[in-house]
Amino acid sequence: MRPDDSMLLHSSGAVAEVQSRPSSARMQNYLLGGRDHYIVDRDRALRAVDRMPFLESAVRHERLYVLRMVQALAVAGIRQLVDFGCGLPHAPTPVDVLIRIHPDARAVCIDNDVLVHTYADEMMTAKAPAVVASLCADVRHPESILASREILETINWREPVILLLGSVLHHIEDTAPQPLTVLVDQYKHVAATGSALVITHATADLSGKPVRRFAKTMTAAGCPVHLRTKEQIARLFDGWQLTAPGLAAPQTLALEYPLPQQAASYAGTARKDAAHGRTV
Repeated sequence: MRPDDSMLLHSSGAVAEVQSRPSSARMQNYLLGGRDHYIVDRDRALRAVDRMPFLESAVRHERLYVLRMVQALAVAGIRQLVDFGCGLPHAPTPVDVLIRIHPDARAVCIDNDVLVHTYADEMMTAKAPAVVASLCADVRHPESILASREILETINWREPVILLLGSVLHHIEDTAPQPLTVLVDQYKHVAATGSALVITHATADLSGKPVRRFAKTMTAAGCPVHLRTKEQIARLFDGWQLTAPGLAAPQTLALEYPLPQQAASYAGTARKDAAHGRTV
């Protein structure tokens, strides 16, 4: 079901500004069937679908992978979550899944989109004893994120935590001053033994030309997409143990038949073992 044009508009200058340019968070919300987006987001999303006709399926399967991994990790005992690049809340969220299993869960949802932050404050209200904080920040600045009040008051780094980087790292350029592996390692370093790293990342390995067209369209719209190979993405997990089925298309966990043949991303989950545990 497609959303209509009756989205609630905010009048603040900051939000008015973002209405004029597309956002990956709002585009994803549209593709998932949500209502929290603007005309510019719908227009750009439809252009992207023209370039990559299976985009909606790819987004849906990435989302399902994330939710299933959070559920499995919660069942395994992890009660904390940091959702980097969380996007607009679209039920069920990873936080919803975690709290359903652990009513006393603790989570921080991070995004640099001002609208995401606004809606997170309005919509992600957890009932005690759960604690959920929303932080408007850029994933590329780990020092400020790790020192933020939201993180310090919510996350206990002595206990295992899920580090969720779903569909966010491919929006970040890998540069010599800040290599992507070093950026991710800064978050991995503070996590306790038993923690988990969940990543989904765009690639052209699996479907080639349509994905490259999609990335070009997104980049031209001001939402850069940096496609990476399986080997490049695998390095982001270095030092942690990948769980089965390893780094693979999220469709491999699809509970449907026939299995979708086209994929635009890799997804993987890794655990931090005692050999790489943090001394606290």
